[in-house]
Formats: sequence, C-alpha cells, structure tokens
Amino acid sequence: MASDARSSSGSSSDGDVSSLVAPAPAPASVVQQINIRQHVPVSLDLPSGNYGQWRCLFESALGKFGLDHFVRSVPPLAERTAEWRQIDQTLVNWIYTTVNKSVFDIVYRRRTSAFTLWGDVEGLFLDNDLHRAVYLEAELRSAVQGDSTIDEYCTSLKRIADKLRDIGQPVSESSQVLNLLRGLNPKYRHVKPVITSKRPPHTFQSARSFLALEELQMVHDDKLEAGHALLAAHDGHGTPGQSSSSPGGSGSGSR
Repeated sequence: MASDARSSSGSSSDGDVSSLVAPAPAPASVVQQINIRQHVPVSLDLPSGNYGQWRCLFESALGKFGLDHFVRSVPPLAERTAEWRQIDQTLVNWIYTTVNKSVFDIVYRRRTSAFTLWGDVEGLFLDNDLHRAVYLEAELRSAVQGDSTIDEYCTSLKRIADKLRDIGQPVSESSQVLNLLRGLNPKYRHVKPVITSKRPPHTFQSARSFLALEELQMVHDDKLEAGHALLAAHDGHGTPGQSSSSPGGSGSGSR
C-alpha cells in the first residue's frame, strides 16, 4: 500500500525516537476513557487543508499512550486478542470523531481497522502528490500581502509550505524568507535590504517577528501623525474664532 511508505517516511524522525523509547501501550480500560477531542482539538476537513496539523496532534496522542503501532502495521491474526480489538476499535472511533462530515463520508467503512482507516485518510490528502505540488507551488509563488496584516500574510504562506512538506516537497528556509519578501506590501520596501543583509540569515519566523515589529511601529507612527494633523486643524480653526469673539465681548462690555 502506497500509504504505508508515506507513513514511515512522513514521520521518520519520530519513528526513530519511538523505536528507542518504546512506551508500553495503555490498557483498553484506560484508552476507552480518553476524550480524544481534548488531545486533538482540530477537526480534519478538506477545504482548510489542515491535515498536517491534525496528524501532528493525533500522532502526539498516539505516542502519549503508546499506541503508534496500531496505525503503522497490523499484527498476525493470532495476536489480535480481545484487548487488541478493543483498543483498535477505540482508535477507529477517535479518527471518525476528529474528522468532519465531508471527510467521514469519503473514508467511512462499516468494518475497518485503525491501520486501514489511517491509510485511507492519509491517501485522501496525500495521493497525487506531484499534481498537488504543482498547484501549491504556483499558489506559494503568487501569494502577495495586499491589505492583510503581517500575521495573516505569514500564516497563509506557512500553511502552503506545510502542505508542500506534507506531500514530500518541503520549502527551504531561505526560499520561504525570499518568498515572504517578494509578496510584501510596497510600504515595507525599506525593510527588505535590512532583512536580506542580516548574517546569519533570517529564518522565516525571525523575519516574521521583525516585520511584525515594523508593522507595530508604522501603526504607531500613523496614529501620531493623525493626532498631530487633527491638533493642527483644530488650532487653525479655533484661533480666529477666539480672537473675533474676544474683541466683541470687550466692546459690548465697555459700552
């Protein structure tokens, strides 16, 4: 199955660690009492493309309770004890509980194992890797900030980069930074040389932080300028009125 290879390669570093630690799996009596929504608070759906986030949280929960092997392989029939079946079906329920209806309708099977269902979900989001990569690369290269805030803009870029990483086409740190600068609003043009000349080079996150601080400073400066303009306009209109009323008042008083 193609998804098997993807499972092992997609989390190779995590797999190496788990193989060294090898935590004992939690018993069925414990697993059945777990509220998976407390560990996986996101709902997997197709439009938002949040598979990477969902998988990260789900694998963390599996590792926490020593249940990784249930989605990595299926034991021989003789080893599928009543305890194993209880845990396996609980994990099936966990998966169904953390996906939305559109995903559920596609991957639903009346009788299935956690391993099979995990592979079906993975295939739904990762099949046709190269075809997906073409469109995601185009989306990444054409992204511009426009009127978005720095946080909104950077978050949208990171989501696309995460999707590319999930399908085996990671974007390098330097490429992410350069792409971030390429699509910036022109009002940040003065910042680009500062970021590109830094040694060691900025990471995507440090460039994001730098730009966020610059954004705050620009907002602060704009407020100061607006305040000064309002004060100047008020003084310009207020002084003539005050001078004209003062003489009139004194004249009527003297008479």
